Amino acid sequence: MPSKRLTRTGLAAVAAAVVVNGVPAHAELASGVQSDAAAAKTQSAQAQPVEAHGITAEELEAAGSALMEPPPGGWPVPSRRSYYLTGSCQASASVIAAGAAAWQGLTQGGGTPVECRNSYITDCGGGGRIVGCNWGRGQRIALFLGGVRDQRLLAAHEFGHDWYGHSSYRCAGWGSASEVMAPSLCGGKLGKTPLIPID
Repeated sequence: MPSKRLTRTGLAAVAAAVVVNGVPAHAELASGVQSDAAAAKTQSAQAQPVEAHGITAEELEAAGSALMEPPPGGWPVPSRRSYYLTGSCQASASVIAAGAAAWQGLTQGGGTPVECRNSYITDCGGGGRIVGCNWGRGQRIALFLGGVRDQRLLAAHEFGHDWYGHSSYRCAGWGSASEVMAPSLCGGKLGKTPLIPID
């Protein structure tokens, strides 16, 4: 009998995982599927030059974002870029590298300086509790990794601003390059703040 109890419990967990926020997971995945060429075309059309692009804590936290990963080798990008970590990010190097791995051709060693902050970013422009900022499409990136649950997703999102603006997805996640570039993370670490704005 214990095996039946485990089976029922396992089925209940699967059923709970299949419906997220009242929407069957398969419907959400099907609606977000695009070919790489179509996704690149859409993202290129959405790309807009910006002086500084910040992300607030309310917009970045994505519920369940750790369930998916970028494809092996990362999503295609229009050009190769590189970054280097300032001393403030050395303790978080592996997390930031995992976020960078979401994009093909993004390598460490020169290029964009990435700094880590211990509090919300106040010099990015705009208001709110900003947890990430990319100035001038890769001139400089700042991250407040302590403000989010999925630190890899925050890093991937900010690196993505080297090429792309925000997508039309509501909540950021790992389902596609467009989903990574959503303007918000939904639910998660901050408890009372269900939406974390990403800039």
